[in-house]
Amino acid sequence: MKIIYLLLLLVSIFGISQTEKKPIQGFYFSPEVSAGFNLSNIIEGNRDRDNNPNNPPVNYPNDFSYGISAVAGFNFIPNLSLGGGIKYTYTTDNFHILYGIIQPKILFNVDDGEPVFIDLMYGFQLNKSVVDNADLYGIKVGKLVSHSKRLSQQGGFYLEGQQLGNTGVTFVGIFYGLTIFSNKNYNEYGKD
Repeated sequence: MKIIYLLLLLVSIFGISQTEKKPIQGFYFSPEVSAGFNLSNIIEGNRDRDNNPNNPPVNYPNDFSYGISAVAGFNFIPNLSLGGGIKYTYTTDNFHILYGIIQPKILFNVDDGEPVFIDLMYGFQLNKSVVDNADLYGIKVGKLVSHSKRLSQQGGFYLEGQQLGNTGVTFVGIFYGLTIFSNKNYNEYGKD
């Protein structure tokens, strides 16, 4: 507990001692769409073929995954945000999974109008599907591109691992979305 208090003290001192005030988004909402390719079929297929060439490789759920998500959060210091929301993924028939997600965001180059970000994701299954207790872990790397006073576009790449019952699946893909935020002075469009 002492370590947590010390970290909070250091963060607050660091935040107060800044001479130049860096912008923050305030509250934000980010809907996005994604599409990914299943790396597990390639990795496990090659491994199965090497171990026993007479057996066909094991196929994991589909070669592609599609998703849509919505995250709301708060950017409380210039380089860090914390958000949460939902993500729906479709992998193959009957693999319709709705996840509750927790998503901290680390922002770099916030002084520029177009910061780069890294999102860390953890998700837990909310609905009933072919599998129960599915989990999702992931990392996204992307860029925010200013569009108007309270709106930015975002896009980039993601790497995502899903535990679907007894099967672990890894997807790599791309995502695109929008970020709507409360601070109109966050980007160059709001600086009149």
